[in-house]
Amino acid sequence: MGRVDVHAERVVSAEEGVREGRSEALERLHGQLRDSLHTLITSEDWQQALAVAARFHDYSFANSQLIWSQALSRGFQPTRVAGYRSWQSLGRQVRRGEQGLQILAPLTRKIEVEDSKEQERRVVGFRVVHVFDQSQTDGKPVPEIRTRLVEGDLPAQWGLVTGLITKTGFKLRVADVDRLGDANGITDWRTREVVIRASLPGAQRFKTAVHELAHIDLHEPNSQARPNCRGVVEVEAESVAYMVCAAVGVDTTGYSLPYVASWSGGDLDKVTATADRVIRCAHQVITRLEAGRRMEQDRSPTITTGEEEPTPTGLPNAAEIPQVAAGGAGEAEAALRSAISYYQEQLGRDDGAQAFLSKRGISHQSVDRWQLGYAPTAWDRLLKALRSQGIPDEILLEAGLVGRARTGRLYDRMRGRVVFPIHDAHGSPSGFAGRLVDGDGPKYLNGPETALYKKSSLLYGLHLAQPAIAQLRQAVIVEGYTDVITAHQAGITNTVATGGTALTVDQVETIRPMTSNITLAFDGDQAGLQAAERVAELPTTTLQGFHLRLARLPAGTDPAGLIADGKTHMLQAALRNPSPLLHHLINRTLARYNLEEVEGPTRALYAISPLIERLTDTSNRPAAVRYLARRLDREEIFIEQALHQYSGTHDRRREPDRNRGRALS
Repeated sequence: MGRVDVHAERVVSAEEGVREGRSEALERLHGQLRDSLHTLITSEDWQQALAVAARFHDYSFANSQLIWSQALSRGFQPTRVAGYRSWQSLGRQVRRGEQGLQILAPLTRKIEVEDSKEQERRVVGFRVVHVFDQSQTDGKPVPEIRTRLVEGDLPAQWGLVTGLITKTGFKLRVADVDRLGDANGITDWRTREVVIRASLPGAQRFKTAVHELAHIDLHEPNSQARPNCRGVVEVEAESVAYMVCAAVGVDTTGYSLPYVASWSGGDLDKVTATADRVIRCAHQVITRLEAGRRMEQDRSPTITTGEEEPTPTGLPNAAEIPQVAAGGAGEAEAALRSAISYYQEQLGRDDGAQAFLSKRGISHQSVDRWQLGYAPTAWDRLLKALRSQGIPDEILLEAGLVGRARTGRLYDRMRGRVVFPIHDAHGSPSGFAGRLVDGDGPKYLNGPETALYKKSSLLYGLHLAQPAIAQLRQAVIVEGYTDVITAHQAGITNTVATGGTALTVDQVETIRPMTSNITLAFDGDQAGLQAAERVAELPTTTLQGFHLRLARLPAGTDPAGLIADGKTHMLQAALRNPSPLLHHLINRTLARYNLEEVEGPTRALYAISPLIERLTDTSNRPAAVRYLARRLDREEIFIEQALHQYSGTHDRRREPDRNRGRALS
């Protein structure tokens, strides 16, 4: 037998290993994209996807989503990204140990065209490449390009947009004419004319012009590329307008795009094709607007978002996306981000923790989006991991990640638990909560109070729920962490959680700037009802101006359980038909009295009167009086007189005398 070339075999084996590793990496990224598309179909994340794409408009739709999801899973929001060499050319270095954000770069090859001697370059596959966010680098400062938020005035780019329209061969007419009907703008292909309503506010006029420009670029009649569905045609044009407005700083908070499922029919291919067309068109418009804007600014090197080590260019900041300053936050916050990454890695290695999340109906996409992790049962695994990164013990103590025993030894605070990172309203990590997977100990454990983590002031999930709360003008408040995650997964994205505690003054005040409508969807047990009732005990000054409603869940259920059991419709029904919290409190109080007795209604009304004083104002007091009159079968005027008579008497802590009953007779 011939001698075996061991070296050759090792080389072949190594090459096969590299190929397998690349294949696994590609499959993993494709899996993330599939999960992302499924989430888009089942939720209202389309606008968020467009806002992300507006920021990274040089990227394909797929890569913009990969950058965003991977960065969020590591605890930061990306602002500017580039390849390793591009950062070096700008005088910045990627910090040692930083993990790149993986994206897909096309592999091309020259292919001979059939029936021709010519060759053309075609995409034959993809490879994984890495880019890094500015927050992962150190070095020379990068000039900021800030966008000015425009609400009513006509944006400075109006002339550029109108110029883009006329360059297509269309005439532009700004006028209030009958042919517009109910529309703000129309594109007339027969006369090749774009008409925009003159009476529109400036920002709305700009957005309408971009909308019609998108029609010209994407929807020429009889074009094979034009979608057959009129709904998709309008979604594409409106989505381009949304992206462009987000990129140049035009206020987009009032925009409303239809659910993806309503126009895609759940077809992933249709969603992908639509997204790619939208981003291609928006990229062309944004790039031209940026070029025009740069002519008015001093020329200076900035960062691009291109995928192939591109020439540095300017990148505007989308108005809707919270900004992350270069260099990160304080050392404690940096330690929290490192802990998030560590816990995420450990989750992938623990079957029990993964099974717990799966049983609760939490998808892989949600695990990434909410940055869920797992804390091993050992006493010092996190401590050792973060020490190895050079993080001092005093910073770990300051961040609440470790505790100190009486012996002086440090230990991990979270052990044997699924870990939920808790962020502030701006998306910065503040602390952790942990859910016991197995063994003895409290079911839920919160980290200690720190300079960053004030449990009574934070609402879990608010950093992700804010856009929906502002858009829907309503906040849904639940108790638990998994309740919030599964609610968002089911499309109820205006949901936040108290974290298992009673609603506090600080939490309510956090919501006030966004909405005055709060629906409580606490667990359907006695403890859940009591938690809802305790909201009425908050100071009158805190509750003033809020409309509090109670969504009653089936007995013994919670939001996460209903969703996991395939009963999302029950949760949605409860949220569609909430009752005023005051009505529940009135009914609970009336149940304590025998209303058939002579003094029963009088005593009940006396007990209810402080609730009316605390939970109503001039706008909703008449409705409360009508409801109480109906329940007591009395005239409204008598109820009002009795409430006025009892006002201010409760500090004397005594029952009304029998004569007070005459007001109800």
